[in-house]
Amino acid sequence: MKTTLTIAGLFAASALLAGCVETGGSDPALSGTDAQFEAMTGPCVAQAATLTGTSASSVTILDRIQTGGGPILTLMAGGSKYTCRLEANGSVTVFSEYAN
Repeated sequence: MKTTLTIAGLFAASALLAGCVETGGSDPALSGTDAQFEAMTGPCVAQAATLTGTSASSVTILDRIQTGGGPILTLMAGGSKYTCRLEANGSVTVFSEYAN
């Protein structure tokens, strides 16, 4: 009986984890189109450069992330990681990866 419960528990845990894996499919609940990412790249880079006192050419885009709250770019600027979010009004906000 104990083995059956352990196996069932492992199966349930693996099913939950599988739901967290990004498969590259398009989820209508998430936002972040190629056009949105392209439009926000320049303003995100400029804002990150200003925030960190570095040149725009030294800011690197690490990832494009689709979320339920809007598209996000992760950046490396001035030796630290930052997040850039597209706001509802079309502006962007850059903040430290540790900001909540």
